[in-house]
Amino acid sequence: MATGDDISSTLTIPSPYVLTIQNVESEHDGMEGLVKVTTSQQLTGESIKTFLKMDPELTYTVEPNDYGFTIRSDKFDVEKSYALNIRQGLRGKIGGVLKEDYTGNIAFGELESDISFTNSKAVYLSKKGGKNIEVRITNVPKVKLIISKIYENNLLLAQRYGYYPQETGNGSEYASYDYEGDYYDEYGGDAMLGDVIYEKEIDTRSLPKSGAGRILNFSQFEDRLPDFKGVYHVVIRSGEDYWVKDSRYISLSDLGLIAKEGREKMYVFTNSIKTASPVSGVNVSVYASNNQLIGTGATNAEGVAEIAYSKKEFSGFKPAMIIAKTEDDFNYLPFSNTRVNTSRFDVGGKRNNPSGFDAFVYAERDVYRPGEKINFSVILRDAQWKSPGDVPLKLKFLMPNNKELKSFRKSLNEEGSVEGNIDIATSAITGSYTLEVYTSNDILLASKSFSVEEFVPDRIRVNTKLDKQFLRPGESSVLSVNAMNFFGPPAANRKFETEIQVKQKFFSPQKFEEYDFSLANQNTFFDTKVEEGITDEAGNANIDYGVPATYANTGVLQTSFYTTVFDETGRPVSRAASVDIFTQPVFLGIKRDWFYYPLNQAVKLQLAAVNKDGNGTNAVAKVQVIKHEYRTVLTKAAVISVMNHRRMTRVCLNKQ
Repeated sequence: MATGDDISSTLTIPSPYVLTIQNVESEHDGMEGLVKVTTSQQLTGESIKTFLKMDPELTYTVEPNDYGFTIRSDKFDVEKSYALNIRQGLRGKIGGVLKEDYTGNIAFGELESDISFTNSKAVYLSKKGGKNIEVRITNVPKVKLIISKIYENNLLLAQRYGYYPQETGNGSEYASYDYEGDYYDEYGGDAMLGDVIYEKEIDTRSLPKSGAGRILNFSQFEDRLPDFKGVYHVVIRSGEDYWVKDSRYISLSDLGLIAKEGREKMYVFTNSIKTASPVSGVNVSVYASNNQLIGTGATNAEGVAEIAYSKKEFSGFKPAMIIAKTEDDFNYLPFSNTRVNTSRFDVGGKRNNPSGFDAFVYAERDVYRPGEKINFSVILRDAQWKSPGDVPLKLKFLMPNNKELKSFRKSLNEEGSVEGNIDIATSAITGSYTLEVYTSNDILLASKSFSVEEFVPDRIRVNTKLDKQFLRPGESSVLSVNAMNFFGPPAANRKFETEIQVKQKFFSPQKFEEYDFSLANQNTFFDTKVEEGITDEAGNANIDYGVPATYANTGVLQTSFYTTVFDETGRPVSRAASVDIFTQPVFLGIKRDWFYYPLNQAVKLQLAAVNKDGNGTNAVAKVQVIKHEYRTVLTKAAVISVMNHRRMTRVCLNKQ
């Protein structure tokens, strides 16, 4: 539909001959001050510092970037203000010049206390290296270091649910407080995932500086439990404000691990982190997500361990972690946060050629028929993305059998491009043709593939149909496949393949759109298997599918059947069919309401029960209202007072 009125907008385009200072921002992390100056153009490579003056004067460095430049200095005082003067004459890359002197004020203000590790994702620390960890500490005069050891058999639970160290003085004090109702301790009662092995209060000024951070040397403490294998959990918090803190897991090891997971086999590559050389004789164990050992092995002379394991139909037996250990070393590799997926990306990278040129070849399409003409263009640029001028090129057009169909020379025009065309004979063989672009001294710059194909319609017609409209756990269904030749007899004795995929399906009845029917703590569900066979004399085939009873009470699932039948030439023809699996007779939902409620007033929670069709139904449900209480307790030890906080859980309502 056309617009009723004209749409207009006013834009201001700055002059390319005038350079302006657009913004000046300052920040301080407690160790070093930064002043970010944004300009209207990227600056030239000339010395920027000669155009700057700071009052009061101090030592600083200047770093140019794409948006201007950054002033960096550890001499900045957060309690002082500074005047920044930029003299006229500063030049931009596209010709802009600063016409007038610029003066701006710089102030940092009061800094908020903060503690954070510089690298929030790093876990592995070489056992044979310096054992240094960089920490950013802002406006915290004293910190407390708490190091715990997480034992080998608890690593998976600690990764999944977190670990909270019990500092000295935390624990028995809570026994003197009486709480009403039934409580569940989130720490698991007497169960402990690890133990605190080192505590120390450190003056921040005693830690060596490293740029904007401080260096914490991990070798300064003694492991009081060297006989128990595991990794370390490090907490650094303020000595006064206990909520100002950061924590992380540290694996002190020289064993670097890379794992490649197959269908029923896993390859583990073990190398030294310091020297990158393979490590032999390392005992490797594979644990499933239910913390069960499912495979073991040892690395060979090349540092490779081949571990076979059998997959079970239970979802808990999916590989989740690798543990590698020797007599004096230990390391682990959790799959939850270390998995690398490169299937969707081109990770091959770009290779430079000796000529320094970069070529791009394109055409109006990628598929042609015999007898048509291929029109193409080539654009050439140098390392600075500029036209190289009148440069001769050699072009070769190769057939699918890699024989040369045509070779010719062309020179670039003033725009740095060249156009051409190639006629494809009506008798040309079909397949993938390649156009290669070379320099005059036979350096390959780029290549482009074209497909020359005849249009061939499907030879067979495929129909699939399920005998049931929906399924429940324990029930079975039959997928009927019928393949017929077009204008001919049934497609008998044809190979077929059916891929069966089961995945979760979002359930939201139209009559109850404001209700949430999702399951609590529900994990992503996905299962797949492949069935193969041959059609009978009538072109028919049946695939039996049974819903496992273990799918019960997992919400709504959808099973998709992707069937492919191959004709006599091997060309595939595919069809899809799907069926819903209702794993529950009744689905319970809670109306989405506001999360915050006023005090001392009754709260009305609306519940709904529906059947598979989304219609309301009568059902018996167990309702629990759980209250989470956060309590802070100030306890006084021999010398200092310690503030501890804890979350407690109480069942306020349990009704059916």
